Amino acid sequence: MWDVLESKGDELRTLGLLKAAQTLGERVYEVLEESIVDGVIAPGSHLREDEVAKQLGVSRNPVREAIQRLVHDGFVEHRPGKKGAFVHAPSDKEVQEVFHARSLLESDCARLAAGNISDVDLARLQELLGHGDAAIAAQDAKHLLELNDRFHNIVVEAADNSVIARMLGVLQRRIRWYFYQVVVTRAAGSWDQHRQIYEALRDHDGDRAAVCMMAHVMQTAATIRDHQDTVDGAGLPH
Repeated sequence: MWDVLESKGDELRTLGLLKAAQTLGERVYEVLEESIVDGVIAPGSHLREDEVAKQLGVSRNPVREAIQRLVHDGFVEHRPGKKGAFVHAPSDKEVQEVFHARSLLESDCARLAAGNISDVDLARLQELLGHGDAAIAAQDAKHLLELNDRFHNIVVEAADNSVIARMLGVLQRRIRWYFYQVVVTRAAGSWDQHRQIYEALRDHDGDRAAVCMMAHVMQTAATIRDHQDTVDGAGLPH
């Protein structure tokens, strides 16, 4: 973890020149949040202020500020009887609640998108399907996460409902955080379902698009739940 975080420190110093309007605490928050969401810092990891500050090449004050914000946002927690902050391990209930909300919102997006989607957006989705196949073959988790976000974002944009888009925006980082742990094992089935969603959108079949999206999101939730059960059964941190 620490060698990756050290390289993040180099990025942080570069970003400091590009994002002068941000406080250092805000930039540290972005680095830590991205590292947590993308699985670089695993659930249960102990975030020691002095170690994080050393690796990022900053003082402890912006690290403390960033960790407090991460606690507020639910990515980090203070554990009773233990000193310091630890990366939160999402519970099965948390995951299921988020994906239930996502399934309702995104299935409706798919229904709306089927009536609105342009040929340009359909071409973008088709291109992503090809990139997804290549990322599956390479077992490239980070690229798969990025491609997955792009696919779903195109569908949300095509739905053209700003309220739903804002609601999904609130959930997006948490969805990515939960999904990273199964993205490679889930990839083949996930991209087969993406292809089914694409075909329903191409045919402008709103009901089929909604059903395909609902099944897709709930299957991802089930895969995450099975993974968590396996980890728990092995006696490892949840």
